[in-house]
Amino acid sequence: MGSFALLFVVGLGLSLAISSCAPSNSANAPTEKPQASKLTVLKMGHQKGMALLNILKAQGSLEKRLQPQGISVTWNEFSSTAPLLEGMGVGAIVFGGGGGTGSVFAQASDKPFVRVAASTSSTRSSAILVLENSPIKTLADLKGKKVAFAKGSSSQYIIVRALEKVGLKYTDIQPVYLTPAEALPAFERGDFDAWVIWDPYTAEAERKLRTRLLADNTTIFGEKAPVESPAFYYAAPDFVRDRPDIVKIILQELEKAGSWSKNNYKDSAKLLSKLYKVDLATMEIVEERGGDRKVLPVTDEVLTGLQNMADTFYELKVIPKKIDVKDKNYNWVPDQKW
Repeated sequence: MGSFALLFVVGLGLSLAISSCAPSNSANAPTEKPQASKLTVLKMGHQKGMALLNILKAQGSLEKRLQPQGISVTWNEFSSTAPLLEGMGVGAIVFGGGGGTGSVFAQASDKPFVRVAASTSSTRSSAILVLENSPIKTLADLKGKKVAFAKGSSSQYIIVRALEKVGLKYTDIQPVYLTPAEALPAFERGDFDAWVIWDPYTAEAERKLRTRLLADNTTIFGEKAPVESPAFYYAAPDFVRDRPDIVKIILQELEKAGSWSKNNYKDSAKLLSKLYKVDLATMEIVEERGGDRKVLPVTDEVLTGLQNMADTFYELKVIPKKIDVKDKNYNWVPDQKW
């Protein structure tokens, strides 16, 4: 995914004024909710990159919140955002979360989903690393070098934007397409010159190998870093139309999970290290730099960052057609900020 990319919350008092804001593709739905009473099982999707969903699952707070309504909760785990949105399209889940990159591919393939909220990424959630003894000192030194990243991930977008900052083009490097699991041992062997990667792999590489940071979210995007590669929470269009009240409850519980995680990052690290099967020391690094962990409305600013990514992927011919990520059919935009 651009997947471990991520993100998170502030406080319990945020007003999620969204229950009246269904996506435009359901604008003509009846004001009554004839199917509301029929929801007995809430099918949730999660993946390892979305910390708040995993915390929510582990703590069981959503189940407790919905129990008085007679609604039980099931959880299905996915490897990344793409299969999660595929599952949503066939009814396996009605709510989940993942990187914005996956939604670009899903929208380009006309998959049915709605972005209902966003979460900011931390300042170091993605980075460009070189080995400590590498002769590469600056981004400009990447010209002609082998740079590894997962194809079609947020890392591919990040390297394009990083190269632009120093007047280089994507064609000036030699891309090496590797998954994070493949890249870590290859990086240690010196099979390529630089690695574009996200947490917890960034933290794992920094702990286990002698590495040097060439650039990260902040040095590449500046103050726009939190919204240039955001993650999103997704819901099935019918679910948003029929049960906006439950969508609101889920987002409120995610906010609580984010607040807890931010204020108790060591406890959060212990919980997630077991779930992710990542050593505790690495997870503590990830959690300590986890950022504000805000759950945000789907604003124009957030979508502008995602549009930049979509345009880049179209230019690189990674997606088959140009898309408008601000298409109202794919976004749930509240009438007011939360």
